Amino acid sequence: MQSLEDFRKSGVFTVGSTPGLAGDLVLDGEGTSLDLHSKEFFTTAELLDGCILGALHDLTKVSLHGCITTEGPGRGDNGTEEYHFSKVFPHFVLFGRQHLKPGLAEVTDVGFSVSDGHVIFNDLAAFGQVTRNRQEHMELVAKAELEHGRQLSVGDHPLLFYFSGKHEILSAKTAVGIVSATHALSYSFPGPRGIKVENKVRVNIEFDAPIDFNGAIRQVLMLLRFLEIVAGRKQRVEQMNILIASEGGGHCPLDVYWSMNSPGAQSSDGGRSPNSYDLPIQAAREPAAFSAILTRWVDRDAELLASRVRFSTAFGHQRSYNVDRLVGAANMFDILPSSIVPSNVQLTPEMEDARAKARSLFKDLPISPERDSVLGVLGRLGQASLKQKVRSRAAVVTRGVGAKFPELELVVDEAVNCRNHFVHGSGTRMDYEENFDQVTFFTDTLEFVFAASDLIECGWNAALWSQKMSSLSHPFDRFLNSYGAALEELKRVLHASKQRSKQAP
Repeated sequence: MQSLEDFRKSGVFTVGSTPGLAGDLVLDGEGTSLDLHSKEFFTTAELLDGCILGALHDLTKVSLHGCITTEGPGRGDNGTEEYHFSKVFPHFVLFGRQHLKPGLAEVTDVGFSVSDGHVIFNDLAAFGQVTRNRQEHMELVAKAELEHGRQLSVGDHPLLFYFSGKHEILSAKTAVGIVSATHALSYSFPGPRGIKVENKVRVNIEFDAPIDFNGAIRQVLMLLRFLEIVAGRKQRVEQMNILIASEGGGHCPLDVYWSMNSPGAQSSDGGRSPNSYDLPIQAAREPAAFSAILTRWVDRDAELLASRVRFSTAFGHQRSYNVDRLVGAANMFDILPSSIVPSNVQLTPEMEDARAKARSLFKDLPISPERDSVLGVLGRLGQASLKQKVRSRAAVVTRGVGAKFPELELVVDEAVNCRNHFVHGSGTRMDYEENFDQVTFFTDTLEFVFAASDLIECGWNAALWSQKMSSLSHPFDRFLNSYGAALEELKRVLHASKQRSKQAP
């Protein structure tokens, strides 16, 4: 992949039906731009598919996707001549020997690396050092050198390093295709300056059938949502490329520059990198288990997409808390499908009779907001409430982890009460401003219950995870470690609030 750092090149571009426009392409994250200019009038309003195609002066073909006009169209002159200009922001820039237009199902593979890839896929067995006595080192090195026709003089402290040669860390057959994690080495040949071998872990998707570019990005985002749970924080895409069918047969690779670089990546988390041993799923040490969980997680993504996206947004805030995050964390349970949470509850015959009588009484009243509100509430009787939905997911965690989270139902009930106060103005059992630590605890609880219950249903052994030692670099571990003390503090606050309310006049 070519270097896209400090990238600034010129070329010729086609905008809509207007070819031959001169342009300067600058890659700079959110400041990425294509500056277009011509002596003839043109407009970027013709970008119906948001795409601009061009060729740089080094003959590299570029495809700019998701283009938005940020300046112009405009014009300037020097008194005798005029020129026209426009500035465009592209969300993605694709480089290679071919163009790729939006909507065309031509992408067969996508590969990318993420910021914590070396932690998520911590394959310790792939690289190492041969630690033997000097004589054995001499024999190994001398044999290798003789194969190259050289004779080597071995010193007192020879060093031998290796890569095992096994590039694939794991592979999983999923609903979208084969997902794999592989080593991608770059190295220089040994010389007087020494030996250099660097490695990036690549996540790859080989699609079952070619898809369009936007579809490929959606699948990348899906895997990012999974990997951020494993790593315990948002992930940044550092490199990406795709394969499309080559015009001359075979495949043509295209390098992809993501201007927004996976929105919201690497939110503040105190600057601490996760410890691979703290991760809830061990990809390199237990590749079969990781692959099985990933496969099931992908299978369920279309069904749980809306809720998982809400979780990802909330989780991205890491150690920054506010009321909006709490409300969002509660609401993601409300939009879970009926296959995941209960949609209806059985009413007793007495409740059914009372509802029928109340409905009859209120229907006879003159139309008013109050009358309609009560009828709405009566109509929703029998539908599962938010509290019941959250309880059902908490029960999955309790069954999976056992006694590690006592009275979890009490905590999630209070979390929903807190949410209801900030959404509906409901009465409170405590002063949330005075006890904002409880709002933080509620938020962590809701997010943990959501993600953990999802992973458990995908095959995660949460009981085994809850028994291991940890350096607390993962939010799951921090929640488990602090839960007992946080629960006792919640009960103390509830008791103190109850006592105050009794003493109030």
